[in-house]
Amino acid sequence: MKEIFDEILETFENEDIKEFAKKCIDKAPKYFWEVPASSTFKYHPDFAREVPLGLAKHTVAVCRYLNYILEPECVKDQYTSRERDLLRVSAIVHDMWKSGNQEDYERSKWTRFDHPLISARHIYNMDGLSEPERRFIGLAVSSHMGQWNTDKRNPDTTLPKPKDKYQIILHIADYLASRKDIEMKFSQEQDIKEKPAENYDDLDPKTWAIDFGKHKGKTLAEIEALYPGYIVWLQSLSDFNNEPCKTLLIRMGYKF
Repeated sequence: MKEIFDEILETFENEDIKEFAKKCIDKAPKYFWEVPASSTFKYHPDFAREVPLGLAKHTVAVCRYLNYILEPECVKDQYTSRERDLLRVSAIVHDMWKSGNQEDYERSKWTRFDHPLISARHIYNMDGLSEPERRFIGLAVSSHMGQWNTDKRNPDTTLPKPKDKYQIILHIADYLASRKDIEMKFSQEQDIKEKPAENYDDLDPKTWAIDFGKHKGKTLAEIEALYPGYIVWLQSLSDFNNEPCKTLLIRMGYKF
């Protein structure tokens, strides 16, 4: 799965920062490769809501947008070679600990509001770059949420907003990668589209467990019996397309 970042690693200009980026990728918690970019499936374009690799694809998209923005000379020349690479690392790690560490994720599958600060702390505690350069990455990551920096459940909790050109450009790249009306292609996408649709006749709602959200690991039959409101909520999502979950729910009598 790590090879999804190969195209991004090829854009690095400084070998030591590239090696640091590889180290970050190696330290990603297991769930990073398994979950969608949105734990509720409400946000991000379709490619980022896939399971697995949704969050990883979102991250690659942020890196791509960052490189697109940095490509024109009028922008590129405003940043040094090392600054451009440090921004690339920032893009790679900005959501890497979105639900905390693996133990945190096992306790709760939801996105942590303070995940920008968690990611920044991981970078501060790593070696391989100087303290000022790790601080550069940490500050950019800490503010990547931009104006969406207040916890609705706890209004007194706020995240820093981007202030300088480094923090702003990362935020803009993340903003673009999060727009639901902007899709992006990945190398394996064509193969997926050419596969015939599956009917999942051999799957049973009594034994098949969902692989996403707060009820991950529970069967559809269990959810129907214990948490019927969750299925009603899934029905309300006009863009819910998770398979085979949707097909099995339709077989159970639910309409989408």
